[in-house]
Amino acid sequence: MRTMTTRWIMLFLAIGVLPAACLLGGGGATPPARFHQLQSLQDPEPGRKALASLPEVSVAVGPIGLAAYLDRPQIVTLTGEHELRINEFERWGEPLQNGITRVITDNLGLLLSTTRVAAVTSQAFPRADYQVAIDISRFDGTTGGQAVLQARWRILSGGGNLRVSQGIVLKEPWPGSDFSSLIKAQSLLLARLSRDIAEGVAVLARQ
Repeated sequence: MRTMTTRWIMLFLAIGVLPAACLLGGGGATPPARFHQLQSLQDPEPGRKALASLPEVSVAVGPIGLAAYLDRPQIVTLTGEHELRINEFERWGEPLQNGITRVITDNLGLLLSTTRVAAVTSQAFPRADYQVAIDISRFDGTTGGQAVLQARWRILSGGGNLRVSQGIVLKEPWPGSDFSSLIKAQSLLLARLSRDIAEGVAVLARQ
């Protein structure tokens, strides 16, 4: 009798577990995450030369601050005026702060024709001629709309004195929903930011 009761209990449990398993796994496998990387300028834009040739000028890039909502591995987009979407399966291939630092560093080297550009975490230039600090308050995109970069950047002298400070809001079209297109638009935004900063450095270096 006890054996028969045990069998009925196991059967009822199996019937209850099966639908739950179907709900969890029957809809198909979890899609794999895709990882994205911001791109720096490989060359100055077609038809344009570097903004300046300053091979002897050294530039330290950083610190670069990010708004808290951006400090995560998932790529953040907007679905409405005030609604954020954390895209679980669309991720950065490196910490976003590191990626932006890398791109700005590479871009400034190209735009200023100098190899003496490094992140502040590097010991290559412990006392650079200029230091670039950036606070990014927005770096996202709205599906079918625009990618947006909002930031304030500063150029300091080697002694830490503020020389230039400027706030910017830059936009690039993102007409679709493809994340590769979003990353391309965001890379263009960083290129435009880099160009503004490079122009600032060049003006200071000529004074």
